This record gives sequence, structure tokens and C-alpha cells, in this order.
Amino acid sequence: MTDAPVADIDTVDGRYTFDNTTSEAGRQVRLLAEILDSHSTDVLARTGVESGWHCLDLGTGAGSIATWLAGQVSPAGRVVALDADPRHVATHELIDVRTGDVTTIDLGKRTYDLVHARLLLMHLRQREQVLRRAAAALNPGGVLVISEWDCTHLDEMLLRGPADLAEAFLAFQNALVGLAADNGASANWARRVPVAMRDAGLIDVEAEVHNRLWAGGEPGCLLHASNSRQLQTALLARGVSPAQMETLRDGMDDPDTLSWSYPMVTTVGRRAED
Repeated sequence: MTDAPVADIDTVDGRYTFDNTTSEAGRQVRLLAEILDSHSTDVLARTGVESGWHCLDLGTGAGSIATWLAGQVSPAGRVVALDADPRHVATHELIDVRTGDVTTIDLGKRTYDLVHARLLLMHLRQREQVLRRAAAALNPGGVLVISEWDCTHLDEMLLRGPADLAEAFLAFQNALVGLAADNGASANWARRVPVAMRDAGLIDVEAEVHNRLWAGGEPGCLLHASNSRQLQTALLARGVSPAQMETLRDGMDDPDTLSWSYPMVTTVGRRAED
């Protein structure tokens, strides 16, 4: 999910579940980068991004993808990194860091050669409208890349761990995804993105699924512990017990634990040439 969960708050209908202002947020966006950047940059490299391109990174989080893109478009290109709170983005001479709400900010028309969004639209009730606006912001021939987690098979994630960890892990996942859903997120949006891109008029739409196994103490497991700390009050209110929270955190640090990530569906579409 992007790019840092809200700590110790009650849910409110339509509230964005993730917030870069929390004390744990810096750790979470770094973990997300460690988990996902190799996949994201592999896909982006295949789009042909090169020197001189103008790129937009929506919900930029830690800014790691924006920084990678800046290296590809150098020296003549530019990257706009947009986030509601871009405090974790490092400065770079080719990156314009902008603060704004993606659901309302003007993304422009025929402005960018590439627009990228990762773990963003799945959290927004206006996800399809934002996708259409992102598509409209592309230059003719421009590329839209959207990566989202499929959170529909939570009971299949934990591959190895004792019974009490399995119970705690599933309780945590159900509560976390339920909380996000109450705030407007969609657990299965990832699998619908290809159709949404086609409906937005994009062509050459392709999608792939990326996943990998993580052991306790590695980023893919540590992310769950980080999320549990940031959302502790809200998760407890949804029925996760204090004992389950402790069991989860201990298990996510135990090297004998094995867990899959949420499957990431990455969809790429292109705006037709005029």
C-alpha cells in the first residue's frame, strides 16, 4: 500500500489510510523501496525511458523511483515528484518536488512522456478518475505505469510459522485490509487496472504479476511489523489483540518465518500517436 499508514487514529469514511507524517513513516517508505524498486525499475527500463523525457511520479513516497527516473532522463529531462507530503524525497537537480492532492491537482494535458504510480490509486475512491487524468497528461506515445498490490488472498501469504503466528498474521492482515477498505481502498483494484487503462483510451496494454518470498528480518516481513506499529490503535479496535500484535512482530523478525508479499500487478499502457 503507499506510502505510510496513519498512526493511532479512528477510521473516517474516505480518509486516505497512509500518511507520511507518522514517526514510523520514514522506515516504511524505505522498506517499500527495498521490496519493490527492483521490480519497478525493471518495468520502467523496458518502457524505453531515456534522456530528455519528462516524467511524473504520483504518490512518490521516499522518492526512490523519482530519483531513478532522474538518472535515466539526465541531462535534458525532468521529473515531477508529487505527494500529499513529500518530506521523505531527497533533493535532486532534475526533480521538481510538488505537494498536492492527486485527486484534485491539475496534472496537465499532453505534458509527460511517462507517468508512474505505485500503491496509490488502490487507496483512492476516485481511482478511475485519477487514472483517466493521468492518461490525459501523457504526450502522444507516452506511457502510463501503474503498480498495485492484490490483497485478495491474505490466507495464502504466510508459508511457514507456528500456529499462533499464523492466527495473528491473518487477524492482522484482515484488520489492515478492512481498515483500508473502510477508508476507500480496493483490495482487488490491481486486477482491474488493465481494463481501466483500455477504457481510458490507452493502447498496447500489458500487465504482469510480481511476487517473492521473504524470511523474517527481511524487508518484506519487517514491513508488516512497521505497519502494525503505525496503525496499532486502529488495528486493536478492529479486534487484533495485544498478544497477537506482539506475536506478529516477533514472527516478522524470526528468520524461520517465511511469507509471500502481496502479489504486485504492474500494468503498462501507451497513449496512441496522433
